[in-house]
Amino acid sequence: MTYDIKLMVKVASLYYRDGLTQEDISKKLKISKYQVNRILKRAAATGVVQINIIDPTKGISSLEDKLEKKFGLKRVIVVENSGLSEIELKSKLGQAAANYLLEIIKDGDILGVAWGTTVNEVINHLPSKVNKKVEVVQITGGIHKLSVNLNCHDIARRLASRFGVEPHLLYAPAIVDSKESRGLFLNESAIKKTTQYFDRISIALVGIGALYPQMISTLIKTGHINKKDLQSLQKAGAMGDVFSHFFDINGRICDSSLSGRLIAMPVQSLLKVPYSIGVAGGKLKSDAIFGALKGKLINILVTDSIAAECILKKD
Repeated sequence: MTYDIKLMVKVASLYYRDGLTQEDISKKLKISKYQVNRILKRAAATGVVQINIIDPTKGISSLEDKLEKKFGLKRVIVVENSGLSEIELKSKLGQAAANYLLEIIKDGDILGVAWGTTVNEVINHLPSKVNKKVEVVQITGGIHKLSVNLNCHDIARRLASRFGVEPHLLYAPAIVDSKESRGLFLNESAIKKTTQYFDRISIALVGIGALYPQMISTLIKTGHINKKDLQSLQKAGAMGDVFSHFFDINGRICDSSLSGRLIAMPVQSLLKVPYSIGVAGGKLKSDAIFGALKGKLINILVTDSIAAECILKKD
């Protein structure tokens, strides 16, 4: 059976453009529903109607695949960033990381948490009650000059509350004045009770700090790193940090005046964590994220499309 081309275009226009049902078209044009169905099939077969399926996530999926392959990562999650403000971006990253955490966490996991504005957003986007039997460990000492909701102790407490447990807190500063002071802290029984969990952590949740530009570094803005330490880090080529472990653009831990003065989960322990989730985004953090990836300090990345594109362009 052949159909007039004008009738074919008319039927197709009413169906695809105007949204009429086949029954509506049948009544309007005084033809049977059977004919309407046949005309629509014929229109598609002859090319009068061409259907294009646009996958809006195609570009994002490509970025994720490329990053996973380039850096040997277990998983990359990229969120679209089309002009998001810093606050909006951190919220979106937090939501994506929270969803991923809920996917992988299981009974018996030991969850290590650092601090940071983006890590804070991850906790904000978790349900008030997560029905998993886990333990929560603070993996870096406190930074008391941070606001209350970003304080290391508070972040660990709020995360633990989502699972209905008490956290294992680290009652010590993140950076102390000397190696001797660090030794004294680590010998305290209360601190030993927490540090004994470091080699048993199965999931680590960390932010990635950027040393440049200095205006976006929380450690510098709060004055936690003094001028002398900053100069030492700059001389060592520091690009970013993962809970105060500073590294250069190639991911090598910097030998600076901070060496031997950190109270935090050691890098050697972090490298053994099955799921080390780094959450960070934005063009200004792309160098720091790149360094963290090169150094294998994380094996799962949650970032945005702008940072992802910048990272892939780097050698």
